[in-house]
Parts: sequence; structure tokens; C-alpha cells
Amino acid sequence: MKKLLSLLLCFSLCLCLAACGNKQAPVADGEVGVGTVNDKEVINVGFVQLVDMADAQEMYTSFMDTIANAGLGEKILVDFQSAAGDAGTMSTIIQGFVDNDYDLIVPMLTPPAQAAANICGGEIPIIFMSVVDPVYSKIMPDLNTINPELLATGTSNTIPADLIIETANAITPVAEGQKIYIMYNTSQNNAQCTMEAAAAYCDSKGYAYATVGYADITDAVTQAQALEAASCAYVYVTLDSVIASNFNQLGQTLAEKGIPVYGAADSMTMGGAFCSYGVDYETVGKMTADMVIEWYNGKALEEMPCQQYADFALVVNSDVQQQLNIELPEDYAAQATYVTTK
Repeated sequence: MKKLLSLLLCFSLCLCLAACGNKQAPVADGEVGVGTVNDKEVINVGFVQLVDMADAQEMYTSFMDTIANAGLGEKILVDFQSAAGDAGTMSTIIQGFVDNDYDLIVPMLTPPAQAAANICGGEIPIIFMSVVDPVYSKIMPDLNTINPELLATGTSNTIPADLIIETANAITPVAEGQKIYIMYNTSQNNAQCTMEAAAAYCDSKGYAYATVGYADITDAVTQAQALEAASCAYVYVTLDSVIASNFNQLGQTLAEKGIPVYGAADSMTMGGAFCSYGVDYETVGKMTADMVIEWYNGKALEEMPCQQYADFALVVNSDVQQQLNIELPEDYAAQATYVTTK
């Protein structure tokens, strides 16, 4: 009888240990938090984007291909939702992910990532894709630390403002009496962040500049029409997910005035900006999917710092270059990839 009781006791202990292995218990401060480690075989992922554009599609396709190539297409179930440019719809989509108890949210670009962090409030882990500056946006305290109240990390592919400004100065030098004009969307955090970085860099170098805020594409065109080529060396348009997908009007307006435009994304160059630096969006999509796969396989969110893309390539619009009669210095011409206005 004693032997039987001992066997039953051991069996019960094993069951308890197994149960503990499949369900996380509360932990003390400083330890890995509940919900930051996946323990499910099949997970539901809510994927949300604000605007539809070619760059976004490229990242999403790469993201899905990476999951499929890892043999996890039936384990990591992705619910793709686009807000079609409407911020209210975007918030409704994210709230739906929360209401339906999704396991993970993947927001693409800064506005959806901020909305997800605010709406989820640490209820659901977030692995964001292509956020300009997660620290400036208050999504992460720093690029290596997860805020336990937001549970967010992901990828960033910000093109440094100083890189664009120094490239612009080398190709289209600022003449006496001219300024650099920095245009930005006053309603987008990522645009504000890029503008402040550009302004701070100009201040540090003593470059003459002015900032020009706009509310939407119509306002941006109106502001551009007021600029004079004689006093404007070039315009630097900061990162803006809305205007990036509808850049042609602004690019054409400034080109007709003889003013070179440097964009904060290569999609702007294809939309009529003269020059920018490009990002391999397939790589960004893959980087984000790799983080999701790591989390699915049991890696704690706290052990996953923000991953930064840094392999930027110079992109020049040959149509605009010809229109403005700009000759690239040899070192820039040798590294440039040429595109035409779409």
C-alpha cells in the first residue's frame, strides 16, 4: 500500500510540474513578465497597416514568405488588416485584435505602432515593423529595453537625417543667401521626429535652414508654391507615410520651380523627388518575421532589442535630374541606383 501511495504521489507531482510548464505563473519585479513568452502551438497574429503603398506591400509579402519558408504558415496565423489611410479605422482594427484575444500584434510603421501601444497597454505583446524612432515615439524607453507596460519591440529602418543633408550639400551646395528648407507633416510623430533630427544637425553644423509644416498633401503643395528657387538650395521632405504614397504633386510642383527635393524614403524619389536613400524592404519584412518566429519559439520579448536596418543605398530620379540639369559628383554617381517617376 505504501508503495502504491508513493507511486500516486509521484504521478501527481509530475502532472503538477507539467501543468506549470505550460502555463506561466506571476513573477517578481525584474523577471520576465506574464504574456511575454509564447507557450502555444498555434498563435493568432493581428497585422495592421495605416496606408496602402508599394513599400508596405513589399514588406508584408516578405514577412509572410519568411513565415511560410520556416514551415510555420499553419502555426502562425496572420490576420492582415489595412485602415486605408483612416486613423479611426486603424484604432478600431487594433481594438478588434484585443477583443478577440489575439496573441501578438504586428503594426506596420509608426502611427499603427503608437496606436497599438496605447490601445493594448501591455495586454498583448507587440512586434512592430519599420518604426522611425521607437524611443521618440515613446514605444520603447531605449532600443534595448522593453517597457513592461507596453510590451513592444520590433524593427526600425530610419534613414539618418545627417546622411541625407550631407549628400544634398555635396550634390547641390547651399549658395550664399540660400537656406535648406525642411518640410514635415505636423500631424505625424515620425515626421516631427525626423524634422527635429534634421534641424538639430543643421544647428550643430551652422547650416542656414527653415522648417515648413503642412497638414496634408494639398497644404504641402501650397507651401511649396510659396518657395523661391533663389533663396532655397533644396527641400528635404521628412518621413511621412501619408505623403510618401502620394508624392507626385509635391515633387512636380518643386521640380517646376527648379528646386531639388531630397526625400526621407526612396518611394518619394519614385514619386518625383530628386534623390533619397533606399531601403531593402524585403529585408525589413524578413527581419520582423524573424523576430516573430523567435517569439513563437519561446524567446522572451525582453530578450529581443529593436533591430535596426542600416544598409542604405543612394537612389536618384533620372527624370528629375535631367529636368533640373544636375550633375552628380563622381563618387555619388558611381554608387547611385537610377529610377524614373512613376
